[in-house]
Amino acid sequence: MESKKTVTTWRLALWAIAAAAPPLAARATDLSYTFLDFESLDNTVEKTATQSPVPGQTVQIQTSGGRGIAAAGSYLFGERFYFAGGYKSSVIDYSGVVTSPLATDHATGTFDLVGSNLALGYLHKFGDRLDFTADIGYESATYDFGSIAGENFDLKDSGVGARIGFRWNPRKPFELFVTGHYSPVEKADLTGHRFESGTSVSAGVRWYFFEALGVGIEYESGDVDVTTISMRFNFGNLPL
Repeated sequence: MESKKTVTTWRLALWAIAAAAPPLAARATDLSYTFLDFESLDNTVEKTATQSPVPGQTVQIQTSGGRGIAAAGSYLFGERFYFAGGYKSSVIDYSGVVTSPLATDHATGTFDLVGSNLALGYLHKFGDRLDFTADIGYESATYDFGSIAGENFDLKDSGVGARIGFRWNPRKPFELFVTGHYSPVEKADLTGHRFESGTSVSAGVRWYFFEALGVGIEYESGDVDVTTISMRFNFGNLPL
């Protein structure tokens, strides 16, 4: 399932690259760092966890995937620094089995997966087409399950994370980007009832229909794999 999903994502990315090959009628645009993104998320969350809320009874769950929405933005100040932030919320499916000496029951449900971040970033331009970015900031994550039979798989934590990335403008209405991300809440250990730090990598493409409007697709590989389709609204370099 996961490999098929990855192949589909990269087929879409290749289609976007092919679409950029003919002569372009779209308006040229520089890479902006004052923008607002609205995003649609497709999550894959493959986890298994077990708890024993009372002696002789076990609850085992297995998560799968689900969809969500997100909003993110950035604000450039000076020539090399920017504020960035975002909020995302998804509803993820799971199945559960409750085992006791008297019976075995099966259940299905959903849980809320929520994340947010605020960061301060730095950018360095290598000529007119390639930017390097780095930011550090505060991140939080929440897994909100509720309960089937008295168990508690809920998680919530926060900490300091960091990102580095490159944005490349091979042709002006067209952007390729890649990002490496360290997060203190990357890996959710539902059985151990804690988060662990970890890293993820994402890559994507974005096409600008107009100077202030673009659409993108991105794939992130980590503890949670996410395919994101986004609409970007650029606002130029507004005065601080």
